[in-house]
Amino acid sequence: MGEQEKYKNLLKKVIQETENQNINSSQEMVNMLVKELRSITLTSSVAPKS
Repeated sequence: MGEQEKYKNLLKKVIQETENQNINSSQEMVNMLVKELRSITLTSSVAPKS
């Protein structure tokens, strides 16, 4: 999966969480984004290069 696709999926997830009222403030959204970006970064750095 390309970088752009990962970020696109992340933004979709944030939108869904906001619509489902699981994110109620900008601080919660920022915290979720940071957590997810760290996860993407760690996954990218650990994943074997093809």
